[in-house]
Amino acid sequence: MNTVLVDRRIVEELRYGYVVGSGKEGRCYLPEDSNEIVKIFHIWLGERKLYFSDRKEIQIAYPKEIWIDKESGSIVGYLMPYLGGNKISYGFLKELFLSELRQAYINIRLTILKQKNVYMNDLCLDNMLYDYKLKRINLIDTSRWYPKYNGHYDSVNEFNCQMMYALFRSMNWESFPLKEDKVIKELYSLLLLYEDYFEKKHIGKKNLEEVFIPSLFSEFLTRLEKIVSEYKGEKIEKVKDLVLK
Repeated sequence: MNTVLVDRRIVEELRYGYVVGSGKEGRCYLPEDSNEIVKIFHIWLGERKLYFSDRKEIQIAYPKEIWIDKESGSIVGYLMPYLGGNKISYGFLKELFLSELRQAYINIRLTILKQKNVYMNDLCLDNMLYDYKLKRINLIDTSRWYPKYNGHYDSVNEFNCQMMYALFRSMNWESFPLKEDKVIKELYSLLLLYEDYFEKKHIGKKNLEEVFIPSLFSEFLTRLEKIVSEYKGEKIEKVKDLVLK
């Protein structure tokens, strides 16, 4: 674990800096002329666990340094690389090409699968950024991630769910007229199964592994392109084309 002892004065100076985000755990600051972000926890705890400060991925904001308060020995926060992009909480931009979305998805999914035995807890839409300039998806806020046997499979399942939620928000899913397509219904039923596992824990781990489809989002998107293109009588290209009235 890469730890650094810090003086409280440094932490207090950061609090007057530029805030880039805030949540239940803490607040993130971007120091002037820096390409790194510091997350300062609201509550400093000596027993807090932070992992993976020895890992590096260009699309994941792993901790670079874990800051320890000199006086108390408590974990103050951590330093991480700045990763750009738009939160996908409200979906994807309407002008985004579906081919670019699919490739960005494939790239980060492969990266997630490479993180062997890492469970990406709190992998939610607010912690997923789409960098439209670099055409990639970045993952931030890793402070709640932890080691778990085969956790990377759970992470991919959750990632697929979140990507589908973002897509639904982009295309007015509630009023989508082609929901009864057989393939769409089958893939959507898997989303519901994953939701049940992660949110309610009603099904066994073995059952989840039996239906694990690492490319769920890609398969769902491919089917949508096909049936919407047929519905419109022309090949669709962008996210906005998925919106049907």
